[in-house]
Amino acid sequence: MRKRLQLVGVVAMFIAAKFEEIHPPEVADFVYITDSAYTKEDILTMECQMLTTLNFQVVVPTAAHFMDRLQRLNGSDAVQREVALYLIELALLDFRMIRYTPSLLCSAALMLSNELFGRTSWPQLMVQHGRHAEAQLRPCAEELRALLDGAPGHWLQAVRKKYLLPQHQSVAKLAF
Repeated sequence: MRKRLQLVGVVAMFIAAKFEEIHPPEVADFVYITDSAYTKEDILTMECQMLTTLNFQVVVPTAAHFMDRLQRLNGSDAVQREVALYLIELALLDFRMIRYTPSLLCSAALMLSNELFGRTSWPQLMVQHGRHAEAQLRPCAEELRALLDGAPGHWLQAVRKKYLLPQHQSVAKLAF
C-alpha cells in the first residue's frame, strides 16, 4: 500500500546497512528519519516480513565480486582495472547485457581491456581461473566494445562522467 511505501524503503536500507556498514544505524535512527511515522516495532515487523518473503536471500553475486581476484590474476595495473570497471558499469546501462552472468561479464571486460592495452587477450591462466574460454567471452566482449564506442553519444552520461575523473584514471578520455 502507498502509505507503507516509505516503511518498505526504510527497511530495505536498514537490511542493506547491516550487510554493507561496519557500524549500521540503529532502528531508532530509522524511526527518526521517518519523523516517527513508524515505530520501532513497525520497522522490525516489516524487516521480518521482508526477509521471510525473500527467503533470506538478500545478496546476489555481481561482476564486482569477481573483479578483485580476476584482475589480480590477470596482472592488471590501476588503469586497466579502471577500464574493466568502466566497461562493467557501461553494461549496467544496457538491459540486453543482463543475459550474461556476472562472472562472464567480468571476464569479458578483462579480456577486452587486455586487447585494448595490446596484451594477450585471454591467457590460459585466466581460462583456468575465470572458467570461461575466449570463445565464450567473445560475444559479450564485442557488445562491451560497442558500448565503449557509443558511450560519448549515449543519452545517459553519469557513468562516463564518473570515469572522466582523475580518481578513476580518467579512462573515459582514452582513445582505443
